[in-house]
Order: sequence, then C-alpha cells, then structure tokens
Amino acid sequence: MADKIKRRHRGSPGWALLLAWLSTLLLTALALLLTLLTTICSENFMRKQVARSHFADYAYSYLYDNFVSYGSSTGFEEDVITSTISHEQINADMEQAVTDLYAGNTAVNARENVKSEINDVLLADLASRGKDVTEDVSSAVGIVADACRLDYANYVAIPLASQLYTVITKIERLLLPGMVGTAVLCAAALCLMIRLAGGSRFGVRCLTFTFLASALLCTLGATVLYPLLGLDNFSLEPASIRALVLTYLRNMFGSLGIFAAIYALIALILLALMFTAHHQLKRHYKQKP
Repeated sequence: MADKIKRRHRGSPGWALLLAWLSTLLLTALALLLTLLTTICSENFMRKQVARSHFADYAYSYLYDNFVSYGSSTGFEEDVITSTISHEQINADMEQAVTDLYAGNTAVNARENVKSEINDVLLADLASRGKDVTEDVSSAVGIVADACRLDYANYVAIPLASQLYTVITKIERLLLPGMVGTAVLCAAALCLMIRLAGGSRFGVRCLTFTFLASALLCTLGATVLYPLLGLDNFSLEPASIRALVLTYLRNMFGSLGIFAAIYALIALILLALMFTAHHQLKRHYKQKP
C-alpha cells in the first residue's frame, strides 16, 4: 500500500513532459485563433491598416497623374481637373468602404458623385473662359468625367470585397467554437500535466516550459513567417492596393507578438515564484540547527 502511494506521489514525468509539449501547441493554436479574431474579424484593425499603408497617398498620386493626363488631352488645366480629389476625401471614402465591407455591403461603389462633381467643375471652367457649351461639348465633358469616375472607383476600393466578406463570415462562424474547444483542451492538458508531474516543483517547471515554448513559437510566427513567405515579392497593381495588402498581412502576423509577450510574462512570473520558493526553502534549511 505504501509503495502504491509513493508511486502515485512520484507521478509520471514522461507523460507530464509530453503533455507540456501538447499544451504548448494548444496555447499557440489559441493565440492563432485570437489573432484571427482581432485582425481579420476586426473592422477597426482594417481601418488602421488603411492608415498605416499610406493608401491615400498612393491613390492620390495615381489619380492625380491620370486626371492631369485626361485634362491635358481635353484642354483643362491640371489645377482644375484635380481640384475634386484630396487625401481627406480618399481616406473618408476608404473608411466608408471598410464599414460597408463588414456590414455585408460588397457591391462596387460606382462613385457617381465623383463624376457629377467633376462634370460640374469642368463645365464651370468652360463657362468662366467664355466657351460656348454646346450639347456636343457637354457630352465630351461627360466622357472625361466618367473616365475620372471609373479610375476613382477602381483605386479607392477594398480589393475582392465579396470574396473577402465570405472569408470573414466563415471565420467568424468557426472561430468561437474553435476557441472554446481549444481553450478547454488546453486547460485539461495543463491540469493533467500538473497532476502527473508528481510534485509542485516539477509541475511549475513544466508550466514554465509550456509558456516559454509557446512564447517562442508566437515570436517566430510574428517575426519569421512574413519574410519566410516572401510576400514583399508579391506583384499587385495598383501600388495603393499592394501597400494595403502587404501592410495588412505584415501586421496580422505581427499581432502574434502580443500573445508572445503575454505568454513570456506568465513564464517570468512562474520563474520568479519558483526561485522565490527555492530561496525560502534554502534559507529554511540553513536556519535549522
């Protein structure tokens, strides 16, 4: 009977270490799921990436050059035909595009307001110069305005919005049960690992290893995964969309660094507790007569 109690107290270090590795993988999987929740499923995250990628600067540069080209071929000064676009307008329209995406409105915005505004500006310019605005002239101006509208609609938009919304909704539908299942399995593995450790000291060591290893895996995901995939070599036009996509992916992978920091902090706390307990035990034995 005494031997059985002794064996039970010793636990199973091999199984405890195996469960430590399993818990590491589960904690890393949980971090990945939470990363998806706070990035792909987050409207606010998308808004931040639009700003961080300098989307408006890229789009404005392209649109400015195209509008100037249209103006020079039809006799309009560049300051006239480009007066209807601005960084602020592009930012505002992109924020609305993000809002529409997460609301499920994935229809392409035709930007008819842009055409109307440019058309009015060009007609007003012709009138100010004393030009006779005939029906043919008005029709030609409408063609120029429509070309500008089409460019604006193509440049100031979320790429592949319909497909992206489908991905977002599928992830949202699977994410909650996935996180709950992973968290439950992780908690069960950690509890069983501590029980099989056979002692609090070895149990804390296994816990520390688990969180340190998880922090390391998350750090690798945050720092190595993006360059490893060679995404900077990804070719996509226009430059504004390329900058947005690459910034989005870079910061999505980088979000794993948050969970790496959390896991590392927990591991450091466990290490501090372990060293404190060891120091107190050592002092206790020294004080014994």
